[in-house]
Amino acid sequence: MSNTELLGFRIRSVWQQVKRLMNRHLTENDGYGLTGMQFAIVSYLAKESAERDVFQKDLEQKFDIRKSTVTGILNTMERDGLLLRETVPYDARLRKMMLTDKALHAKKNTEQVIDSVESQLSKGLSEEEIATFLTILAKISKNAES
Repeated sequence: MSNTELLGFRIRSVWQQVKRLMNRHLTENDGYGLTGMQFAIVSYLAKESAERDVFQKDLEQKFDIRKSTVTGILNTMERDGLLLRETVPYDARLRKMMLTDKALHAKKNTEQVIDSVESQLSKGLSEEEIATFLTILAKISKNAES
């Protein structure tokens, strides 16, 4: 099999295309400086932190990315005024993530850009095809974990 026929290679290739598309749309449409991953983190924190404290470990698990990667993203977001990290009273080792007003404003204004990208990605696909694709992706993900 050639590299272009290998499943892992194709998944990586498509991911790179999607990431470039997302970041290009965010840049062209004033995505408030958010990358696709930063938008995903802001969206996750906006939802989850309303109900509970969210920590770096939660982000590592949710997005299946390494601690060092999350640390870099969070440091950038903190530097850019999108995020605050605050020690919790019940464990001085833990720092919860809190979004700033700037992050919430950026999220609101970026959602249309993300919706546009999602529409472009799913163009020509039926609901059934999308559901099948997501089922297959879940199986591949599970296989990769084993």
